[in-house]
Amino acid sequence: MRGRLPALAAAGLRRVLMLLLGIGLVAAAEPGVCGASRAVWLGAAATVAGSSPSSAKLLAETGTRAGARAAACHHERGPFHVSGAVVNGSTGRYIPYGINIVGLAHADYADEVAGDEAQIAASARYWCANTVRLQVGQANLVSTTGRVNQTFLAAVTSEVRFAEARGLVVVLNLQWQLDPEVLTESMPTQRSEAFWGSLAFHFGNDPNVVFDIYNQPEQHAPCGWAFWHYGGICHGHRYIGMQALADFVRARASNLFWVEGIGAGSVLTQAWRYRIASDGPLEYSEHRPPAPHQSRTWDSEFGYIANRGDAPVVEGEWADYARSNAPWACWNNAPVSAPRFLRYLQAHSFGLIMYKLVKGFLIETTNLNDPTHFRRNWSCTDGLDQGVGNQAQHWFFQQNG
Repeated sequence: MRGRLPALAAAGLRRVLMLLLGIGLVAAAEPGVCGASRAVWLGAAATVAGSSPSSAKLLAETGTRAGARAAACHHERGPFHVSGAVVNGSTGRYIPYGINIVGLAHADYADEVAGDEAQIAASARYWCANTVRLQVGQANLVSTTGRVNQTFLAAVTSEVRFAEARGLVVVLNLQWQLDPEVLTESMPTQRSEAFWGSLAFHFGNDPNVVFDIYNQPEQHAPCGWAFWHYGGICHGHRYIGMQALADFVRARASNLFWVEGIGAGSVLTQAWRYRIASDGPLEYSEHRPPAPHQSRTWDSEFGYIANRGDAPVVEGEWADYARSNAPWACWNNAPVSAPRFLRYLQAHSFGLIMYKLVKGFLIETTNLNDPTHFRRNWSCTDGLDQGVGNQAQHWFFQQNG
């Protein structure tokens, strides 16, 4: 099978590790990480079994940094059930925290496999994540005529299995922003039903897969909450409402759903008034809340749904990194407001999925365990390589305490 270590290589690796252990180069016990000790590797990194050679190389390069590996991270498994504002899994409450993986959203997805695998493995190993969210390109999976690309479906399946083998819950997200038909796809269409018809058939019996049924609705076709719920004609194009899409998918799968609101997912202000009915278990997902960056805003934009016990809420895609002209990605007062936001999520038991494990976003270099930091010269300037990565990583560690 692809990515298996040859027997001789595996034996050699075991001998190397035994030697390292014997001469004391593997240090133990850095307390306070993931509720347990963190193994500190001094100059050695094991190849991750089941990965492609390229992704193993990336992980090996990353693993040379001391203090790289979190030894004991908590993982939750499905099937998932919702009770009020709480999602429960097979062993306890499921609060998702992890990383967005974006390679499958691109037309050249085959070239992204090694990077995706490395990021998935690093999410579990170095960031103590319990979840990864795979952005799956709608145009990659389904043609405009509804034909399913079996080669791409196999690539999706491979990444799902790769992540599950590392104890991660996998969120599959319908990603349309890179579609050639982007201006007409900012709400669900019949193509979206074909997309979920295929994925529900293949993953509808997998309790560790979550369906995020539509990425950032109403980005290019803003027509309001009633339209979001019921669908109809907007700017000359006919769309399927989120209720109809949820009904379609639920008829084919019992997986936990995530549902995003209007304004490219940033707003859930009237999501409960226009709630998705009779399609549980489901959770409402918010993306990158607007300013002002304070608890009052977050309560009114999305927190109220869970605070009243109506339904669970997750921050499904958030980032704070130096980038010009992008208030959704770069908060001017981030050294103060970003940790405030993390404390808010922690206090309310909301999940968090970060975007993304790539240089300049969550990490400062190509090392997958080199998180960004805020420094005194923080500003929203391209190329500054600063951000919330270090604080987000420690937030993940705290979830395992």
